[in-house]
Amino acid sequence: MKLKDLLNNTKLVKVNSKTRLSEVLELMSSQGINFTLVVNDKGEIVGVVTKNVILRSLINGIKLDESVSKVMINSVRTISCDEDLLDVFIFMVKNNINHLLAIDNNGKALGVVSLRDVLYAINKECELS
Repeated sequence: MKLKDLLNNTKLVKVNSKTRLSEVLELMSSQGINFTLVVNDKGEIVGVVTKNVILRSLINGIKLDESVSKVMINSVRTISCDEDLLDVFIFMVKNNINHLLAIDNNGKALGVVSLRDVLYAINKECELS
């Protein structure tokens, strides 16, 4: 199974880098997600943020009215949607990554995949064999 076969179940959610942390947490909660892409005013992806990153930042004194740009992760890890799921799993484990941005051959973002998504799909594939 290829990663692209899994992407029709993922949500690609973006927030502006100026969005307040409280709004990002509300969005994540309402969408049932833990990972959001951060874009600039031109719509370009400039970072990512996870619920855990926000919560750790709050513990360290960042306020909910601060912008997401204060806490976002600036490096966005991507992977080709044509990769085999087992290879995606190995890549994520080796690099201690919980979420990846899946891209097509032109670099266009297609979806976000979590380690849990990948494991679930691999398990389901094994059950069908």
